[in-house]
Amino acid sequence: MIRYDVFHARLIFWVRILLGVQYLLGGINWWFKILPFPNFFDVPAGPGKHAVLDAMIATGWMFTSAKLIELLTGFALLFNRYVPLMLVVAFPVAVATFVLDAMILGDFAAWVGGDVSGAFMWSKVLDMVFFGGDVLVMQAYLMFAYFDHYRPMLAAEAKAKPL
Repeated sequence: MIRYDVFHARLIFWVRILLGVQYLLGGINWWFKILPFPNFFDVPAGPGKHAVLDAMIATGWMFTSAKLIELLTGFALLFNRYVPLMLVVAFPVAVATFVLDAMILGDFAAWVGGDVSGAFMWSKVLDMVFFGGDVLVMQAYLMFAYFDHYRPMLAAEAKAKPL
């Protein structure tokens, strides 16, 4: 029988590795096309969530910054360096990714209206669950696991030490 603390330590390790790989691949894909997602060299076009991504890409820095954060967080998680810090830095990216991937109401309406196939709708649901939801869940789980590192920052009245 495996002890809870041993199981939890292993789970933290594997979630950290899995999230690190996902962040690393997402970040690398921005500069070198290895996944079927938009990258630096794609022409922005498309409705719905893609319009938001197109606007972020069009700024010239916003989407690139998010991908750089993903890349750095992936390295931090895989090499176990500055993990609590990078989880905080990457949290807005994880939330934004989930929100963008959850924008499927228009796709759902198109599916109900018969404008798109069930396979298309299923791909949107899987995108929301596996590329938005799983990142957010793993991110939240790891932040909870590293909560003791955040506790000093949560002081209601923090006093600075004189230099």
